[in-house]
Amino acid sequence: MLPLAVVPQAPCGRRGSRLARGALVAKRILVLDDMKYLRDVQVLLLNEAGYAATALSSAREALDRLPELAPDLILLDVSMPGMDGRQFLARLRSTPQWQQLPVILTTGRVVDDVARENGCDVLSKPFSEIALLERVRKLIGDASSNGS
Repeated sequence: MLPLAVVPQAPCGRRGSRLARGALVAKRILVLDDMKYLRDVQVLLLNEAGYAATALSSAREALDRLPELAPDLILLDVSMPGMDGRQFLARLRSTPQWQQLPVILTTGRVVDDVARENGCDVLSKPFSEIALLERVRKLIGDASSNGS
């Protein structure tokens, strides 16, 4: 059973690059969801799997911080107040730097509709730890590997 509260850790490293000592650095994942509990659980699971996960609750803040966070993947909630996941994705894809960035949409809606509309991988809520990690590994590989 998962704990009810988790303190997200700060991200470290970038895209499986090597540090001066030659150690691999964890791949970065941005978790974007308006529900704190879901953000915290996802960050916990991803950090335990060796990824460097950062969580944000606002799509606007995420757009502002993308260059700083430089994620290898985004887990994106479709239904959020203000700018929703679809609007965020449209803005993300309009920027050449982020057009190829892998995105996994998380949603409680019908999966086929969301996938067809957005051309992204979709993870239907509620999802298991295994489903989350399998989908992440499929798109970006293991936490510190150079390839997928």
